Amino acid sequence: MATPGLETRVEQDKDSRMLRRLHRLLRCLAGGAAAAGVAAGALAQDLALTRHAQPDGLSNLAVTGLMQMPDGRLLIGTENGLYRHDGARISRVDERDAPIGNRLVSGLAPDGRGGFWVAMINGVFHLDERGLEPVDIGQSKIVVRQGQRSIAATAEGGALVAAFDGLYAVRRDAADGRLRASAAFPQALRDREPSLTAIHSVLVEPDGGWWLGCGQALCHWRSGALRRFGEREGVKPARWANVLRTRDGALWARSQEQVLRAAPGETRFEDFTPKQLSEGTVLLHQPLMEDRQGRILTSSDAGLLRWESGRWTRFGEAQGLESGGISAVLQDRDRDLWIGTAGHGLVHWRGYEHWRHWTRRQGVASDDVWSFLDDSNGRLWLGTGSGVTLIDTAGATVPAIPLPRRGTTDQVGGLARDASGQIWMATYSGELLRLRGGAWQRVAEGLPLVLMLHASPDGALWLGADKGLHVVPPSETSAERPKLLPAPGMEPERALSMTVFAACTTPSRRTWFATSAGMMTHDADAGLTQPAIAQLPAGMPVEQIACGRDGTVWAGTRDGRLWRVSGSGANWRAQALPSDAALGRRSVMALLSDRRGWLWATTDDGVLVWNGRAWRRFDESNGLGWNDCNQGALHEDVSGGIWIGTSRGATQVLAPERLLDPVRVDLHFTQLTRDGREMPRDRAWTADWSAGALQIAWAAPAFMNRSSQQVRYRLRGLSEEWSTTPHDDVSFPALAGGRYVFEARVENPDLGVTSDIASLSFEIRPPWWRSGWAWAAYAASAAALVALVYRWRVRAWVRRQRELEALVGLRTAELKESYEQMRTLALTDGLTGAMNRRAIADLAARELARARRGEAAVTLMLIDIDHFKRINDTHGHPAGDAVLVQLVRRLRLTMRDYDAIGRWGGEEFLLLLPGMSLAQADGRRRVEHLQRSVGAQPFDIGAGEPLSATCSAGAIGVEAGDDASLEALIERVDAALYDAKHGGRNRSVIAS
Repeated sequence: MATPGLETRVEQDKDSRMLRRLHRLLRCLAGGAAAAGVAAGALAQDLALTRHAQPDGLSNLAVTGLMQMPDGRLLIGTENGLYRHDGARISRVDERDAPIGNRLVSGLAPDGRGGFWVAMINGVFHLDERGLEPVDIGQSKIVVRQGQRSIAATAEGGALVAAFDGLYAVRRDAADGRLRASAAFPQALRDREPSLTAIHSVLVEPDGGWWLGCGQALCHWRSGALRRFGEREGVKPARWANVLRTRDGALWARSQEQVLRAAPGETRFEDFTPKQLSEGTVLLHQPLMEDRQGRILTSSDAGLLRWESGRWTRFGEAQGLESGGISAVLQDRDRDLWIGTAGHGLVHWRGYEHWRHWTRRQGVASDDVWSFLDDSNGRLWLGTGSGVTLIDTAGATVPAIPLPRRGTTDQVGGLARDASGQIWMATYSGELLRLRGGAWQRVAEGLPLVLMLHASPDGALWLGADKGLHVVPPSETSAERPKLLPAPGMEPERALSMTVFAACTTPSRRTWFATSAGMMTHDADAGLTQPAIAQLPAGMPVEQIACGRDGTVWAGTRDGRLWRVSGSGANWRAQALPSDAALGRRSVMALLSDRRGWLWATTDDGVLVWNGRAWRRFDESNGLGWNDCNQGALHEDVSGGIWIGTSRGATQVLAPERLLDPVRVDLHFTQLTRDGREMPRDRAWTADWSAGALQIAWAAPAFMNRSSQQVRYRLRGLSEEWSTTPHDDVSFPALAGGRYVFEARVENPDLGVTSDIASLSFEIRPPWWRSGWAWAAYAASAAALVALVYRWRVRAWVRRQRELEALVGLRTAELKESYEQMRTLALTDGLTGAMNRRAIADLAARELARARRGEAAVTLMLIDIDHFKRINDTHGHPAGDAVLVQLVRRLRLTMRDYDAIGRWGGEEFLLLLPGMSLAQADGRRRVEHLQRSVGAQPFDIGAGEPLSATCSAGAIGVEAGDDASLEALIERVDAALYDAKHGGRNRSVIAS
């Protein structure tokens, strides 16, 4: 399929890259003049951007493609190689010694099966866990187009590749399993339709159809039918480098100077081109993507464009995005945005969907923001370190406010609107001002440092300062010169000595104050009081306070704890929140209970959110403008957005209800080496022993809250204990022979996630000098040596020994027989043949010691013949003796070989049953069976009729780990026997 002039096109492509870099330089010199033509103007906000370049491992800064891998890592294509980013580092994918010619990545596309198609300028590859697999292009000289849509996956597992001489199809050969590329269209069709030899982009639809940028038009191919879309369908002649099907069914197309859209189900395109989309700069990559909210993003010469709510919004240098040309855009699974630039590396827009920032660059009076107040017109007042600023949150602009209207250039301590709608402002310099007729009127001055301003439902205006609580009564708020009085109901000295940090009002119209003297409250009936609150330390300063919609009051005390306060009237109780792990040593700056019932806590190091079950922490890595939050600067606006004041501007949290969506973090092994050799990561393996180290490396992709992430791991077979590391690798030198399982999991307290355990199994064969045959050889050699030495020394002794053996053997046999007789007499009851009391007691003590060590349970059973005295008195002592002897015989027939019986005293016998637990039903049935076996048959007492007799029994079980003494157990089992006797006899009772 090769055509003449391909070599020339390769040279032209190189020249185009040089031109593009020259245009970048010209743009930098020209500034951002082209940005002014975008319909909606620039968004008045700062972007939370992180840039990645050579120090992070990204050697080439001209990014050409972005994708996210199934495990969460980013795949980055550049003009000189392919890279992966896991949140900790960026590493190269294409090894430098790989047989790849030109490493310029033209395009990337997921294959739908966990891998990726990689189009390089003169070759195509497939990337999966095994690495890069080249596509056999035969004798053709493929020169792949550059762009987001230069390659696309097909449902059959192949790919379509847009090349300079047409479209190629990649398929896996069923015969040899290799990937091969061939022409996608038959030659006859290409001859009839020359535009099919100039394919600029390709989009594969779910129904199997293809959209193509073909020649100077758009083409659609499906089921062998080709349709061309030109000016009659609203498509002006251009090289259409990108085509996008959005979730609503619309079709978007992008060229160098145009953006088109065909509504769902329509075949005619409408012009959606922003003004001054392009200055004429040659852009080979023209990204076009849809974010999670259905907004369309594309690039312009001066930055990034986003289509939403019927207009285009630009993000450029005014918001901190100095791109040098945007070539790729990706939204990751955590909703953050990644921007690939043509020479400025990779840019991470943190908190893309949730966080917006307002600083002096957007017109805020000062970056130090201390208070907020909703305006009646849907705008927001910001109290800053240099007066106030009014923000139009709906239009995302900062109206220009002439300096006199700001009322002051001092630091604003509080803003409030009273019951009549008047806006009040208090400053750290002790001024109280009121907005009237579009101008600020100074109402009072010389006040202490004002920390908060709060309007209560009764119309009063409360001022909290470092020296006291003051109030403007309801009757005075409308006066020309309103009176400012010390807090009512308190001694003036006390009212003016305490520090008041914050205030809030509950739905029941009760106002609470956080003060250096504790919590105070005010209502219309009781006035200002300090209620006793159970569990809250008396006299503990309370520095933060928030009121929930359910009447709950949240408080932060000076000792760093957070409390939930509830109750009514004079009965109030505080409950400490489990916040120690989340807060650590951070200081709480402000509290807020939002309309969802969540508790927000700003700190000197980020923001914490409690949803009633768990904490989540947010910082700059999530999109927060600055980690250092200001005292009391926390606000929920009328639309439910959250505002946070920091020492570097104000941060707005959009759609907070999605902020706590679950985050996924997975751990997977990236490298396993031993003695410099790669070992399998996807299956168990066996290797010989060596002194070298086993190196295990892993990746746990996470692009936010990375600082709190740690990995817990253990090597079973070496240790069962878990270890913790903040790193992403571990080494085990000179492992001994044996079977091992390495286990690891990720824990991220800030995100509130713990990953599943990832594991590796392997076996190390022991070294040859510790193998079985080696130990056998050692033993044989030692034995042979001992035998040789021993043989010549004891030859004579052996002869003499043989002579003495006969004499010694005879005497030994006599002594052994005598010893056994004496031992039997010493340990055995002479009448019954059972063990005597001393012997059974010694054995019981040994079994109890085993139980105490946790080795096994044991059961003790005490048996007594019922009415034994009557037997002796009626039938004589020989008959009683016969009953005792036969009782022992019957029990031994029922007992196990390792059970023991001993005569404890008179007609009482102690049974020792090792390994038997009365906690199990089998054990209890065994006790009952032993007791009943005694009286199952009449006893032969010699003369007269056989005698029927029964027994009673008490039993007690000793579980493994119990440490009761034998004396205590005998006392309890004897009590159980007593209960059996008094319970009617002929039964067994288990001691409790």
